[in-house]
Amino acid sequence: MKKLILLFFILIIAMIFSSCDSSDDPITPESKGSIYLTSNPAGAQIWIDGTNTSQITPDTVTNIDEGVHNVTLKLQDYNDTTISISISADQMSVLGPVVLVTNINTTLFGPVRIYETTGTTASEPSGLDLSSGKAWGVTSDSSGHVDIYYSTAGTGGQGYLVQSADLFTGLIRETDFFVSTGDNLFDREDSPLSSTGTWTNNMGDREANYVFLYDHDGHYSKLLIVGSGGGVPGVPAWVEVQWYYNNTTSDRRF
Repeated sequence: MKKLILLFFILIIAMIFSSCDSSDDPITPESKGSIYLTSNPAGAQIWIDGTNTSQITPDTVTNIDEGVHNVTLKLQDYNDTTISISISADQMSVLGPVVLVTNINTTLFGPVRIYETTGTTASEPSGLDLSSGKAWGVTSDSSGHVDIYYSTAGTGGQGYLVQSADLFTGLIRETDFFVSTGDNLFDREDSPLSSTGTWTNNMGDREANYVFLYDHDGHYSKLLIVGSGGGVPGVPAWVEVQWYYNNTTSDRRF
């Protein structure tokens, strides 16, 4: 009986030592790396393998498993950009600056010259097609494309105005105008929402600020008068305009 008890204790002690030996084995640490990301423009969200890191560029993302990962940069008004990158253990990878591509689809036109309606010839067109950037005469065969035109008398006899085509007899295309508070056509300012009461049907031909337009087809433009002249005997008055045309219907972004 004593021998059985002694054997039992020997087995217990052996199990204890075996457990201690296994707990002393070193645990191999997981291989981790990091990545420093920059973008142009800055401020893009950093996503890795479909997960938002809640960080924005420029910044360093740490504790990334070793191996190949998909890094996606997301920024409002820009296309998502995804790049695959290999991460090495205990090393920092560098990515960027990644150039982001805007998803705002605009076309810059001009300068284009249009003339007052009175006393002009076929080579001195007074109407403008915003979508194509072409000038047409308001009485020409292409007058149906005209969105705005340069009026001698102006709406209600207010003098020289650039105004909506539907104010000219026989034309139907209606364009709304909204005079901004800025004069830099390239300031990336978006258009306000077109609405009756805050928009009008014309602008002055000496307006210094750019003007937002909303045309017959539901497209927004952003137009600036960049030059003017004429208005003397034998030379009709003219203005030169430059504008952004948003190719996407109802898109107010510039």
